[in-house]
Amino acid sequence: MSFRDISKLRNGYDKNLRLQQTKKEENNLSSQREKLSLSSRAFTLFRKCKTPVEVKVLLDIPFKKVLRYWSQFLKSIRMFESFEFYQDHSLDIPTLLSIDTFMKRNNISADNIINILRSANDVNNMNQMISNLKVEISRLEGKIMSLSYYAQSNYGLQPLHMNKQNYNYYRY
Repeated sequence: MSFRDISKLRNGYDKNLRLQQTKKEENNLSSQREKLSLSSRAFTLFRKCKTPVEVKVLLDIPFKKVLRYWSQFLKSIRMFESFEFYQDHSLDIPTLLSIDTFMKRNNISADNIINILRSANDVNNMNQMISNLKVEISRLEGKIMSLSYYAQSNYGLQPLHMNKQNYNYYRY
């Protein structure tokens, strides 16, 4: 036999050995998967970036159980708070991202954002105070107008001047 014929036989034999070895590994993995608990299989699928809906379909389990496994998985990788934040503020994310962009553009640190929010609260309080004062000013102007109307009539009492005495009020 020539070396060429021997190498062809040898390559074919090596290929068969590799195929058998990969089949054994796949069988071991499938048997391990069958031995894994339901939660472990769910965690494995979550690690492979499967969504809870996909895990529900693949494992054929109720959605409530999938959500419980999902929250346990997130807690195990320390992302549960992020997920809760996302659930609570999913509609506000564009606004929060614009605030983050503003902070980065203006070199505002996260520590300073508390002072900014306090200032914003003070501004809101000041705006409320301003609107209250405007209402009171308009009310007092209305009183002044009504008093000036009654002061022009003959029957109204005239206001006393603060610094000088007016004897006209004491005439009988």
